[in-house]
Amino acid sequence: MRKAFFIITFLIGELTGFQNHPTDSVINRIIDTPLRYPIRFAYVADSRNSFDPNDPSADSIFSLIKETINEISPLFVVHGGDFVQRGYTWEYDHFLNVIDSFETNLLTVRGNHELYADEGPYLYDSLFGETDYYFDYGGYRFIFLADCQQDSLIDPYYGTHWIDYFISEEQIEWLDSLLTEADSLGYWAFVFAHVPPYLPGHDTTYCLGYYYYYPRPNYSLSHTQEFTDLLRDHNVIAGLFGHQHFYDRWTYQGVLYLISGGGGSPLVYPLQPPPYGAYVHHFLLFELDSTYSITVKFYEAGSFLPDPQFTFTYSVEVEEESTSGPPEITTTQTLILERGQPIPLISDRISGTAYLYDISGKRIGEIIGGSTTLWTDELSPGIYFLTYRFPGGVKLLRIIILPG
Repeated sequence: MRKAFFIITFLIGELTGFQNHPTDSVINRIIDTPLRYPIRFAYVADSRNSFDPNDPSADSIFSLIKETINEISPLFVVHGGDFVQRGYTWEYDHFLNVIDSFETNLLTVRGNHELYADEGPYLYDSLFGETDYYFDYGGYRFIFLADCQQDSLIDPYYGTHWIDYFISEEQIEWLDSLLTEADSLGYWAFVFAHVPPYLPGHDTTYCLGYYYYYPRPNYSLSHTQEFTDLLRDHNVIAGLFGHQHFYDRWTYQGVLYLISGGGGSPLVYPLQPPPYGAYVHHFLLFELDSTYSITVKFYEAGSFLPDPQFTFTYSVEVEEESTSGPPEITTTQTLILERGQPIPLISDRISGTAYLYDISGKRIGEIIGGSTTLWTDELSPGIYFLTYRFPGGVKLLRIIILPG
């Protein structure tokens, strides 16, 4: 089976003439490209098909994304992981067909779905090479690491391996050495991993450090705090992740954290309303200039134009400047109400107007400072977001309306 697989892989590379594996070959093509600013790269993650046959085809959605990326022609694209369902041979073979039809360089991050099948880790290593790697280009350092590993235990229900979610002590030391060296060279870094870290007060579930994940207690054994501390203490512009099937943008301890898991897999509700969160299949385009200022553009699957609502610039020397939307949200809480109950607000702490958004980001209501309640009689059951200013920042209230 393995021999047949590699014969097919070889033929695919011969037919297309643009083979996006192994990783070393792709990196060599990138660094051999004459430097020109802005450096442009795309990021997409979580393009695996759903296990529910009634869900839209992830392959079709990812094909739309690929078409736009080919048209834009960035220097490279990063796939942030979960490009197969279980990690079987035929699934890897299918993914190679897809990435070798990209007209640009493509790099991968290994996700948890690449590991469920017994042969998953072997296939990834054989096709792509090391899971932890880096390269430098144009004064930037790009660092990639795997933060999920195959466990030897088998799930009795699915018959596939359990997954452990952690960054090892050796990886922490490796990352620290790379970031320290980048600091000494005057470089600024991007760090890529599949599973985003636990960010207290914001992203606390289905992430590195989540209490439900193994090994337990995951927050300490996964070295989540050591990881985020490293990003804080070094010249890191941003951490880029997938795993969670939505878009999310958050600044924690001075570091930009972006989750972009909209490559085609079934979507889940985001943590924030636009322009900081989105419930839509998408990819991101990064434009990096020589002064370490970056522009991030958001492309919905099937669109050849970025959505200006989500476009923003970020500089390592100044606070984040958004082209639209409210300032960076500092706290998040969830309120569960039955339809018809009021949304309680402390009016004397509200500065200006509070805005109510539905899950798509459409503004559907507002409350002027001085009022005390916003009624939910006309709201359908579902998830809503309320944003308002208060002393010290902007507050985000996630509201879940249950049937009355």
